Amino acid sequence: MFLNLIQHIFEIMIKSVNTCLNCESLESALNCSKHNLSVQIDNVCDDHSIKKAFSKMSDCLSCFNFKKNNCPHPESAKDGMLCFSWTSY
Repeated sequence: MFLNLIQHIFEIMIKSVNTCLNCESLESALNCSKHNLSVQIDNVCDDHSIKKAFSKMSDCLSCFNFKKNNCPHPESAKDGMLCFSWTSY
């Protein structure tokens, strides 16, 4: 019971934040495809669209483009790697 209480407290305290880093419009070299400009990872705008499936567990193996012709980095795509072109299924 005590552990459940502690876990509940942490769930209340921990929140996700919106930044360009978790936006669907972020492309390689930190470019925003929506606004056509270079951004910093801690920027955010009113047009932010979160990559809902992106998480700390995301890598090439969970990318829709893995081992497909449209993978931008087929030579280096592997378990544990992640690029800005990651796409959910």
